[in-house]
Amino acid sequence: MIDLKQRSQKMDIDEFERTTQPKAKRSKLEPFHAQIFELKRKGYANWQIRDWLAANNVKVSQEAVRKFIKSRDDTTPPTVPTSEKVSTNVGSSESKVNEPEADLSGLTDKQRRELVADKYTSQSPKNSLAQRLLNKGKENKDN
Repeated sequence: MIDLKQRSQKMDIDEFERTTQPKAKRSKLEPFHAQIFELKRKGYANWQIRDWLAANNVKVSQEAVRKFIKSRDDTTPPTVPTSEKVSTNVGSSESKVNEPEADLSGLTDKQRRELVADKYTSQSPKNSLAQRLLNKGKENKDN
């Protein structure tokens, strides 16, 4: 009976925090968050990160590493040294190497991918069928 009365009394949040430990599940990879994302930025594969974690007595699967990275989605884009940027316009007098990089902060991953794809695709397709389909689509929009 005393136990029930104690439970029915109101408890403030500070007292609750002192008497109760949180039961939320925390990933065993969380202590290695910074190192995992550093390795990804440097180009290491998930299986290599898994091997590094195993060397540090953390046994996880490659899939667990992938899910951890995907769920945290570190938004810092990888840095590419200027010397590694290569122009894809062979035979063109303009070079994309000297173009200023667009500010990608605040963009979603999909928007970043589309910007990168736009650099490598031409506005008018060289395939005649694709060109006809585009023209047909433009005509339908005009009607």
